Amino acid sequence: MEYKIITSSSPQGLSSSVNQFIEKGWEPKGSHQVTIVHIQNRFRGDQLVDTINETEYSQTIIKND
Repeated sequence: MEYKIITSSSPQGLSSSVNQFIEKGWEPKGSHQVTIVHIQNRFRGDQLVDTINETEYSQTIIKND
C-alpha cells in the first residue's frame, strides 16, 4: 500500500488534485482537513482592523498494490 497526503491552498485546487489521483487508481482515505497555517492581525494605530488567515487544505490518499 502507498500513502500520500495531497495539499493545496484552495478547495478547488485540492479537488482537482484529488480527482487526478483518483483517475490513476488512488483512493481518498477519510475526510479532507483544513488547517490555518498563518494568522496576521492588521491594525490601524492601536485598533484591530481585521485578521487574515492563510489556510491549507489536505486529503489523505492510498493506493493498494
